Amino acid sequence: MDIELHYGEGSLGLHLPDCNVAAVIRPWTQEAGADNRTIAAEAGACAAMEDFVRAVAGKTLALLVGDGSRDMPLGDIFEVLFGRLRGCAKVLFVMCTGTHDADTPENRAICQRIEASARTTGLNGYVIVVHDCQESDLAEAGRTSRGTDVRYNRVLDEADIFAVLSDVKFHYFAGYSNPIKNFVPGLCAYRTAEQNHSLALEPRSTYGVHPWQADAARQDNPLAADQLEAMQLIVGGRRVYALVTISSSGRIQWARFGEAEAVSRAAFAESDLRNTHTVEPTDRLIVSPGGLPNDVDLYISQRALELTQQAVRDEGEVLFVSACPKGIGHARTMENFYDRLIRPLDEIFESIRGEYKLFSHKPYKFAEMIRRLRRIWVYSQIPDEQLAAAHLYPTRDAQAVVDCWLAEDPQVRITVVDGANKLALYARQAL
Repeated sequence: MDIELHYGEGSLGLHLPDCNVAAVIRPWTQEAGADNRTIAAEAGACAAMEDFVRAVAGKTLALLVGDGSRDMPLGDIFEVLFGRLRGCAKVLFVMCTGTHDADTPENRAICQRIEASARTTGLNGYVIVVHDCQESDLAEAGRTSRGTDVRYNRVLDEADIFAVLSDVKFHYFAGYSNPIKNFVPGLCAYRTAEQNHSLALEPRSTYGVHPWQADAARQDNPLAADQLEAMQLIVGGRRVYALVTISSSGRIQWARFGEAEAVSRAAFAESDLRNTHTVEPTDRLIVSPGGLPNDVDLYISQRALELTQQAVRDEGEVLFVSACPKGIGHARTMENFYDRLIRPLDEIFESIRGEYKLFSHKPYKFAEMIRRLRRIWVYSQIPDEQLAAAHLYPTRDAQAVVDCWLAEDPQVRITVVDGANKLALYARQAL
């Protein structure tokens, strides 16, 4: 069987004998689906949109969009949505960067697309704000019941009403990517994100669990609950609408518009139905995050391993196919991500016992996986010595790794996952 995996801007081909392939798992796609603009337009052709248009007439709207590290097809959505905003007194386009860099080529491209779509649709009276967690003017909203001090971009105080563009997928500690995350950590202070993300160390903070889940048994996620409470402190009594999508490789598969909670609940249910897989764990696992921007660096692409690791047995091996053209990650993540990851494993576990520092949950979770498995092979553009220092096994020949597995055990069963950042895998015995 010849298998193509997303890798950076292109793909990587691997050959596996059919008899050794336990499963090939990819995100849900509708083979004969409509184009992005059609699906976005259909999502907006609803009573909730008409209610929204009436609500924003003569008011200031804050439209929250993700930054360039996300793969939501914003351009197609802009063309459909902006024409409905002409009745606003003012539109604040606010880019939710969280702790990411504010000034990047990808973010500048989104700003240019906003300007172009505004011209095309005749939208005037708008301002573009790119959040910077270190430099933006911040306001105080109070403290959550879990102790997070909520400081947020003061521009939100100008808004009478909010709308959020959010691509929903599984998130390995926040439950799902969803509209709440555009507020927290999307538009908050570095310290707010740090306090909230300290809750990632709690076992209940995991994928598929969220306060807005329909299943009561899957609502207790401390980190996600803290984000929701923080958003409520920021928003006050103002209404929050959202256009939520489920997309794959730049194609929208599903979309809804309405009140943020209602459409998020619908998106969670659809994600559970379409992109959750229960598998028998195998001894070998091949994982691709799904190409750019999901494999832009190791810091970002790690989440693909977290979402799929239940598919490989203890003492098994993983081949991680992740281009990482930007290396390990941004400079601000190095001290508490990579610099911790290269320590002896026992020191990594011990370091987490002290005061939590933002990003330090990542080396801790990585170390747990490294200790459980025999090897994590990494096929990427990262220098071999950097990977080896982090207890990982670099390879410049992904097929050679597969061939060695087959030579070691001709009957070995291998699970292959492409587009892992959109998926949730559960071991059958874990359910």
